[in-house]
Amino acid sequence: MTRPTQALIRLQSIRDNYALAKQHSEKAFAVIKADAYGHGVIAIANALADADGFAVACVDEALKLRDAGHDNELLVLEGGYDSHEWQSAVEHNLIMVLHHPNQIEQIKACPCHENLRLWLKLDTGMNRIGFRAEQYQQCLQQLAELALAPETIMTHFACADEQSSQMTEQQWQVFQQCVTAGATSLRNSAGILNWPTIKDQVSRPGIMLYGGNPNGFEAGDNHNLKAAMTLQSELIAVRPVKAGESVGYGQRWVAQQDTLIGTVAIGYGDGYPRQAPSGTPVWIEGKRYPLAGRVSMDMLAVDLGPDSELTVGTTVELWGEHINADEIAKLCDTISYELFCQLTPRVPRRYLD
Repeated sequence: MTRPTQALIRLQSIRDNYALAKQHSEKAFAVIKADAYGHGVIAIANALADADGFAVACVDEALKLRDAGHDNELLVLEGGYDSHEWQSAVEHNLIMVLHHPNQIEQIKACPCHENLRLWLKLDTGMNRIGFRAEQYQQCLQQLAELALAPETIMTHFACADEQSSQMTEQQWQVFQQCVTAGATSLRNSAGILNWPTIKDQVSRPGIMLYGGNPNGFEAGDNHNLKAAMTLQSELIAVRPVKAGESVGYGQRWVAQQDTLIGTVAIGYGDGYPRQAPSGTPVWIEGKRYPLAGRVSMDMLAVDLGPDSELTVGTTVELWGEHINADEIAKLCDTISYELFCQLTPRVPRRYLD
């Protein structure tokens, strides 16, 4: 018998979420880095074969897509790490993000560097990567001396998910002071959904493709995003527990009444968060049930109540159509991005279309 834990991924939901992003953008590069946020990069790229382009983190991720036959525009968000990667970008028609002066020296050592396709990243306040405003003109001059010019100028907003923050407006003003012409790329998922007055030529939808709300669980508006992944398993045991008895490691949960405990075949070895507290909901046959005790490596326990008639083999949804991944993330003091990305390879992905 195959272990019942699996992630069901609805490809049409991802296509619908991309179409929603496109309603707000001239062009949209689907961000499918980190194995498409844990959803499986080749399957997601196949589902979005008509996308304007894809964005990945590094050259290795880009070459995986090229090897699979994808000829879409491919943006490498971290650019190259050495001259060999910049040369590989020329050979495989990758668009590379230039974000640091050291990379200019690497480009100089790259044969045929004049054939590179570049985006230039401007740091407008994120203070992570990118050229600062005072470096911008010098960078353009250095590129011109190499017979290069960036196709697009980009930046990244630090607080686009916080509509009450002034940070996005401040960053937008810095960008406008530096960039007065040419194509721009400014908005990730939060920027697309929250800042429609900020216009760019190419947006970069990421978490929204997978149905995650960049504004978090209690945002009030999910913008008609569709959950793409349902993480599910089954009850592998149902046992009575008497009032006063504990469940799981450390005796962290003690039954307040006689009840039935269901054991589910999933744990942190599969990527379900160990920090999920007692009370975190799961969905079983039309009803929410609370976790009881610590999540272990391969199993977790659920309080089914004293009158439950649920049996071994019953399907349990951990998140998906009925339990919002953003709700689980909030209870675990994290974000849905991490929940999706930390699913381990032992969880099979099954694609529904």
